[in-house]
Amino acid sequence: MGLGLTVFVEIKVGLHSRDNAQAQQEALLAIPEVVSCFLISGNADFLAEVVVEDLSAYERLLTETLLTMPGVTDIRSNFAIRSIKTGGPLKLPER
Repeated sequence: MGLGLTVFVEIKVGLHSRDNAQAQQEALLAIPEVVSCFLISGNADFLAEVVVEDLSAYERLLTETLLTMPGVTDIRSNFAIRSIKTGGPLKLPER
C-alpha cells in the first residue's frame, strides 16, 4: 500500500471548552491520515493514530495540518517501530 509509517500523536490544546473540543474533533475527523483518534486524560487531550507513507509525509502533515489546527499548544509524536498486535478481539465480560 505504500503506507510504511504509523505515528501515535499526542495533541494538547490550550483552551478547554466544549466549543474548542468540538472544533478539534471536527478538524481531526477531516484528516484522512488519522485512522483513529481518542479524547484522553493525562498530559495530552487527544491521541491520534496517523498512517502515512514515510517520515517526509509525516513532516508535511505535522507542519501543514496538525500544527495549524486552532488551539493546539503542543504535539508529541511517537513512532511505531513494529506492529505486535492489532485488531485483536475484545475480551467480553462473562455473564
